[in-house]
Amino acid sequence: MSEESTGRRALRLFATYRGLVSVPGGGRLTAASLLSKLPINMFSVSTVLLLSSRYSYSAAGLAVGTMLVANAASSPVRGRSADRYPVRTVLAVCLAGYLAGTAGLMAAAAGRLPLGLVVASMAVIGLCFPPVSILLRGYWVAVAGEQMRIPANSLESALMDVTLITGPVSATLLSTSVSPFAPFIVTSALMALAVTLLPSPRGTSGAARTDAGDWLRPLRSRPLLCVLAAMFLFCAALSTIEVVLPVYAQQHNVVGYSGWFLGGLSVGSIVGALVLGAVPSPPRLMLPALLGVFVVGACLLGFAMTVGPVLVLVVCPLTGLAIGSSFGHLYTAVGTMGPSGCENETQGWATSCSTAGFAAGAAAGAAVADVAGAPAFLLLTPATAVAAALFVLGGSRAGTVLAAPAMPQPSSDESELRS
Repeated sequence: MSEESTGRRALRLFATYRGLVSVPGGGRLTAASLLSKLPINMFSVSTVLLLSSRYSYSAAGLAVGTMLVANAASSPVRGRSADRYPVRTVLAVCLAGYLAGTAGLMAAAAGRLPLGLVVASMAVIGLCFPPVSILLRGYWVAVAGEQMRIPANSLESALMDVTLITGPVSATLLSTSVSPFAPFIVTSALMALAVTLLPSPRGTSGAARTDAGDWLRPLRSRPLLCVLAAMFLFCAALSTIEVVLPVYAQQHNVVGYSGWFLGGLSVGSIVGALVLGAVPSPPRLMLPALLGVFVVGACLLGFAMTVGPVLVLVVCPLTGLAIGSSFGHLYTAVGTMGPSGCENETQGWATSCSTAGFAAGAAAGAAVADVAGAPAFLLLTPATAVAAALFVLGGSRAGTVLAAPAMPQPSSDESELRS
C-alpha cells in the first residue's frame, strides 16, 4: 500500500469521527460518555483500597461483587424505566440513589460500622447506577443517524478502553496521595456532571407501549438471544485474559509488568475499534471474523507466555486489536434487533450479559491459572470465543442482519435531541 493511499485512509478515518463528534449534540454526548465511564473503572480499585485496610481484602471483594451483581440484575429494569418514563426523571432518581449509596459507603467505612452496612450501600450503588451508558447508544443514533451506529458504538468502546487505562491509575493516585475517600467524591461529581450533560427528548419514548406487563419481550427474539449469548461468551473469554495477565506477571516475578500488559491490551483495542469502526458498510460476516481474529490473538499470547514477559508485552496490543471492534459490532447487533419501544431495555439486557460474562471469565481464568499456570487459559478462551462466533452465525441464520443498517427517517424524539 502506497503512502498516498495510507494517507487517504487516515484522512477518511479522521473525517468519520470528526463528523460524528461535530454533529449537533455530539460534543455533549462524547463528554457525557467519558465522564460516566471513569467512575465505572475507578470504583472497584477505590473500594478495595478503602475497605482492605479497615476490614479485609475478602470484605472488599464481597462489596465489589455485590455492587456488580446488583448492577447486572437491575440494568434491564433501569433501561425499561427509561423506555416507559421521562428520561430525565429516571436519571435523577438513579443519581440520587447512587449518591446516597456512595455517602452510605463512605460513612460506614469511616466509622468502621458493621460490614453489612457497607455491603448494603454497595448494593444500592449497583441498583441505582445511572443508565448513562445504556442511553448513549441510542442517543448517538438519534443525533448522527442510523448509518453512524457502528462508528458511534466503536467510539464508545474506545472511550471505555481509555478509561480502563486512566481510571484505575487516577483512583490509586487519589487514594494514596489525597485520601481513601477522595476517589468516591470525584466519581460522584463526575457521574452527576455526566447526567447533567446527557440530553433527553421531551416526553417518554415508551409512552405508547401496550406491553407494560411483558417483562421478557426483548428476550422473545431468537436472533437477539443468540447475540446476547455471544456477548456473554466474548466477555468471559476476554475477562479470562485480563485476569490471567497479572497472574502470569506474578508467577514470573515481574509484577510491575501487570499494568503494562493490560494497558497494551487496551491500546490495541482502542486502535482496532477506531480503525475498523470507520468502515461504513462492513460485510455480513464481519463480527464472526473479528471473533476469529481475537482467537488468533489469544493463541499468539499463549505462545508468548511460554517464551517470556517481554514477548508478552509486545503481543498484548496485537491481541487487543479485535476487542473494541468486536464490542462495537456486538452492540450494533443488539441495537438493531430490539423490539420497538424496548431499545433501552434491550441495551440493559446486553449490559447484564456482559457483566455476568466478565464475572464468569474472571473466576474461571483465576482458577485455571492458579492450578495449571497462566498459559492454561488457552483451554478456555479460544473455545469460548469460537462459541460466541457460532452464536452470532446462528443469529444471522435466524434473520439477524449484522451489517450496517439503512438509515430510517428520524422520529420526533430524535429530532428534539438534534436540536
